Amino acid sequence: METTKKYHSVLVVDDHKMIVNGIKLLIGEYFQHFYAAHDGAEAVSMALRHQPRLIIIDFSLPDTQGDVVVQTIRQKIKDVKVLVYSFNFNAEAIHKMFFAGVNGYVVKSENDDEFLDAIDAVLEDRDYFCKEARNHIINRILPVTENAKFIAANTEFTQKEIEIIRLICQQKNAKEISSQVFLSERTVEQYRSSIVRRIGEKSIIGILKFALKNGIVRLEDL
Repeated sequence: METTKKYHSVLVVDDHKMIVNGIKLLIGEYFQHFYAAHDGAEAVSMALRHQPRLIIIDFSLPDTQGDVVVQTIRQKIKDVKVLVYSFNFNAEAIHKMFFAGVNGYVVKSENDDEFLDAIDAVLEDRDYFCKEARNHIINRILPVTENAKFIAANTEFTQKEIEIIRLICQQKNAKEISSQVFLSERTVEQYRSSIVRRIGEKSIIGILKFALKNGIVRLEDL
């Protein structure tokens, strides 16, 4: 994390005190205030009281699940950043947290670097989903049948652009996309640049969120 910048506050929600203490040792110096909650009810109460800049939350809590907590908090605090830090990386947990509106998801491991990278990303208004989480989301994408043109967020896309957006959401690179849409790699890159500029999202997860929100793709039901 950036050592020259100190953020206002962070709330860590985890029922394992050893993990909370470990996180505090790791990132506590980067925040003016460090708060901890050990269940969902306490998390909601502390979030509303302290208005943290960042919430780090586990999916499994003693009294509820993390997605319920996130949805409750987001109704009151729209701009809070939420990062999931959990041992749980099954599809159901990841999908629930994704649709609750979290900014990132990292699986707990002995590697602190990815955790710190994720914190930096979400505090800088970027999404960060680890490979396991990203793959669970991407693998359940289903196409949506559309007409020749598609209007999303007041922007008109051609059928070719919609096709490329769907392939981007499936983590296809320019070479793979070019072979499926019968265009050169250079032309595909031009399409991608235009799409990114118009929707205002660069990351795969950002593009996926846009596509899901606007019905360009949907996720297979669990």
